[in-house]
Amino acid sequence: MSQYLARRIASFVAMIAVAVIATFIANRFVPGDPVLVMLGDQSSNLDLAARLRADYGLDLPLHEQFVRYVTGLLRGDLGLSFRFPGVPVGEVIADGLRISPVIGLAALVLSLTLGTLLGAIAAVRAGSLVDTGLMFVVVIGLSVPGFVVATGLVWLLSVRLGWLPVAGWGTPQQAILPIIVAAIGPIAYFARLTRTFLLETLGQDYVRTARAKGVPERGVVLHHALRNATVPLLTVAGIMMGGLITGTIVVENIFNIQGLGRIAVTSIAARDYPVTMGIVLLFTLFYGTINLLVDIAYVLVDPRIRLAVS
Repeated sequence: MSQYLARRIASFVAMIAVAVIATFIANRFVPGDPVLVMLGDQSSNLDLAARLRADYGLDLPLHEQFVRYVTGLLRGDLGLSFRFPGVPVGEVIADGLRISPVIGLAALVLSLTLGTLLGAIAAVRAGSLVDTGLMFVVVIGLSVPGFVVATGLVWLLSVRLGWLPVAGWGTPQQAILPIIVAAIGPIAYFARLTRTFLLETLGQDYVRTARAKGVPERGVVLHHALRNATVPLLTVAGIMMGGLITGTIVVENIFNIQGLGRIAVTSIAARDYPVTMGIVLLFTLFYGTINLLVDIAYVLVDPRIRLAVS
């Protein structure tokens, strides 16, 4: 068990190291001179340009810049913004850091819970009208683009009925629509996968044995079949969480939310590379942490994996 965890943690650290090197290279070798971009009309002011290069460490040799970059990261310092000279990247993305993970995590919990429930109902009632109806809804959920769903929900729940705010962030009511829009696609995806995995599991010998012993059907589904179908769902959940956090770009732009995705789009347009690369690094950290937790969850959920790694 300890060796398994050590390997997973080592893999996680290596992934973060690669991301740090990639963000440094991208930050230092993008086209154009960031100092001249910041100066704009004052680009001919050589003294000001030299002072900015010194402030950003751009006058140092490349290896010293890298050491300074890594040392700053270890202290939680992502560098200084190009768009807001002298302002730390952490301050630029601080508000978004409190929004995007909330939307992503809430959407994952909603999609995993509701998607698993709908998929389990469809699998238990396989071939019935309930199964057909649920799978029809699932296909629609997977096929319709998120911005179309968002437009329809805003028209119905906000404009027509007036139940929820159209846009913004800061109150529980404003969070409902963005979370629902972010979760609709994953709900359909989890429902489809749960149905597939559960149908396969329900045909296994140990499930038939449990039924032969007189175990109630509810116990067969919940304690035998569904638990074994959970392992592949965990893999999908880990990948989906990373996608939900990075995929909030569409949701945040639709609902005018200043999350990490919207800040990243704005920073790209303004060529604010330190902010963009800082957000990319944070997304990598989120994604790696979630997958590390999923690897640990495997051992807790599936006794076969626990025996294999012990």
